[in-house]
Amino acid sequence: MENPSQRRFEIQLPYAIMLAVNIAFLAFAFVFDTPENIIDGFGRIITSRVILITDFIAVGGIGAAFVNVAIVGLASLLMLIGSKAKPSGATIMALWLTAGFAFFGKNIYNMIPLTVGVWLFSRYKKEPYSNYSLASLLVATLSPVVSEMSFLGVLSRPVEIGIGVSLGVLIGFIFPAVSAHMVRMHSGYDLYSMGFAGGLISMILSTSLSSFGLRVLPVSVYSMGNNFVLAILMYTISVALICCGLFSGEGVKDNLAKFRKLFSHSGRLITDFYFLYKNSIYINMGILCAFATTVTLAIGAELNGISFAGIFTMVGFGCFGKHMKNVPPILIGAIVSAYFNVWYFTTPANVAAILFSAALAPLAGQFGWIWGIIAGFLHVSVAMHVGELSGGMNLYNNGFAAGFIAMILLPIITISERMRKHHED
Repeated sequence: MENPSQRRFEIQLPYAIMLAVNIAFLAFAFVFDTPENIIDGFGRIITSRVILITDFIAVGGIGAAFVNVAIVGLASLLMLIGSKAKPSGATIMALWLTAGFAFFGKNIYNMIPLTVGVWLFSRYKKEPYSNYSLASLLVATLSPVVSEMSFLGVLSRPVEIGIGVSLGVLIGFIFPAVSAHMVRMHSGYDLYSMGFAGGLISMILSTSLSSFGLRVLPVSVYSMGNNFVLAILMYTISVALICCGLFSGEGVKDNLAKFRKLFSHSGRLITDFYFLYKNSIYINMGILCAFATTVTLAIGAELNGISFAGIFTMVGFGCFGKHMKNVPPILIGAIVSAYFNVWYFTTPANVAAILFSAALAPLAGQFGWIWGIIAGFLHVSVAMHVGELSGGMNLYNNGFAAGFIAMILLPIITISERMRKHHED
């Protein structure tokens, strides 16, 4: 018979792990930097433009960047707990994704208006806010809109802040309705479906602003030279996650058995590994963390806010669709594409496209390695250009690109598979 106290512990373990991670980030920040530098850097993060590509480690320093991640992470965690949203693969994924993009565009200022908008939508629909907890976290894909409008430098600061906050609330209000329809467009083969929704909204906003003479200028701010310290941190997180997966719940043998079952899934939305396999998913998340970190270092790229966003996203989706069977073929195709394209191989945009190409992991999981490599190869090319459509205001830009790749490849794959089966028969 199940022990009720043990059951309560298992249900809350994902939130406890995220609480520990955020507290560890706070401690890391103050060990690595002085309070004075952190305060100054945090102020720059809050008031900076966050258009792609803006690395908060470069903007405010490592200490301030990790404080921002911890504050955003704790606020997101409190929101979930306060709304009584139970841990699931989706909420765990969203918390890790939020942490990653708090290095790369999301801060406590630009997330609040968007979250308020989603809450207002739940009131309008007369449904529990917990039903929209996922949208409330992932609407942060459009965080740059709030910051860009607030610190545009065209009107007076109070007026611009009012415009930025109001626009953020409006976007948050419409986002749940728009994003709910996106999965149908790519049939669940783009794991970053919310990024596809954000891309469409930001594209309309960006082109509208341009029509009235307000062009959103691109940004390229990124840090270098921190690989040693940050690599140690990421591998420590990897080991900690694997240990959580091995030793929690019903024991090592049972957790390993559940972990092996992960590989039977293609990863197509919606595949909730936490619902299916509980705490064993942390083994998968830890392995993916180590894998993504190693890939970043192996190609000669920098560990910075951009790559951290990609690595943390990889970790998060380790409980919601990704594993070591469907991710590698996508990354192989992406790396080959990035190596031969016209941009410098390890430019931040190329690195981001490589890491985030795993949005298309379900294609490899469903149709095999060859199609996975093709998808990854095409993804980089599209991702390097699609940001122009959204004016850099969609943080999950690679989700936008992946949606197009999935919609184009799916009918081709379907026809190819039918022809292959016809010839076999």
